[in-house]
Amino acid sequence: MKTFWILFAFPIGTFAFMYFYPTLEKESLERSIDQELPFATINMAAISGSLVDPTKIFSIIILTKEYPTLRKEFIEVLNGINILGKNLISVLRDNAYTSPSKKLANLFNGLATTINSGGELSKFFEERSKNLLFEYRIDQEKETRAAETFMDIYISVVIAAPMIFMLLIIMIQVSGLGISIGITTITLIMI
Repeated sequence: MKTFWILFAFPIGTFAFMYFYPTLEKESLERSIDQELPFATINMAAISGSLVDPTKIFSIIILTKEYPTLRKEFIEVLNGINILGKNLISVLRDNAYTSPSKKLANLFNGLATTINSGGELSKFFEERSKNLLFEYRIDQEKETRAAETFMDIYISVVIAAPMIFMLLIIMIQVSGLGISIGITTITLIMI
């Protein structure tokens, strides 16, 4: 009977792992992209201020190697242009559709719209970098508050609760109301 459950649990565990792994990988990739994106758009705004071709902006960001996760996405954009022979706007729209990050997809769609309408890229990147940096700061503040909450819970459970419990046991022992417990027993209970 024991081997039956082992043989039954292994395929189910493997199926669950294979089913949920792509979602976990996508979420991890999205987090990495969202962390790099505000700073990359600041660089893209500076580069676009020199009025270079939009494809050169991606090439320059790739050559810096500062953003390893975004580098992969930008290489896909350049491969779509250089290898597949598509135009920049269609490549941006295609990559926006397949991007794991909603923020990067919005950047690609906005960039495609700005290029298509003849807008100024430097202003687009400046505004987008301000928005992304603001969102990044809000996310960092949320994470900081969550860490503070978990730290408070840890201090309460691990440090304060045993001390209060020890005081209660000592008060019960001193008052003579309950069981008599030795000091070594109290120490063992505390630990």
